[in-house]
Amino acid sequence: MTLLFIDHYDSFSYNLTSWFIAKNVELKIISYNEISLLKDLSQYKAIIFSPGPGHPSEYLESIELYKRIPEHIPFLGVCLGHQIFLLAEGGIVEQINPIPIHGCQVEIIDCKESKFIKNMTPKGSVVLYNSLGCKSSDPIFSNSVVSLANESGFSLIAEHKHLARIGVQFHPESFASPGGDSFLNAFLGFV
Repeated sequence: MTLLFIDHYDSFSYNLTSWFIAKNVELKIISYNEISLLKDLSQYKAIIFSPGPGHPSEYLESIELYKRIPEHIPFLGVCLGHQIFLLAEGGIVEQINPIPIHGCQVEIIDCKESKFIKNMTPKGSVVLYNSLGCKSSDPIFSNSVVSLANESGFSLIAEHKHLARIGVQFHPESFASPGGDSFLNAFLGFV
């Protein structure tokens, strides 16, 4: 099983790829500025968009790649990857006010059940490192995407209504996210 991993040049990408490699998952790692080299996406079992710096609108190649993903291939977006997913689906990603959420642990208590991934709710706290987010009141959540869990009015976990596409604002790969391991295992079990 080969998963395509799009690296947006973030130090957390190394943690995330290390987690998958430790699970004996074969990864094809491509940096976002090499996306134009990707032609046939159907050869991958799933596609993962990594965390990264900046606003998702700065990653036009990643947005276009997301739109090219065949419907049958699962997608996981983490932090920036979550924001790219929501932006590509028509959401608005904006600055979190009054201050960014960096290194803040939250417990996801009220999480709707995923349509695609069984036992997906993280078992334990997860950590946030973000300055941007998509408000849970955004009209996108009445159209193509469902927000499964929210924190302070922003979406923490979202999934497409009809396709196996999931985004998480938190960092499941971080040592400060003891609940992240159960989430990533559930994703792998689905793939």
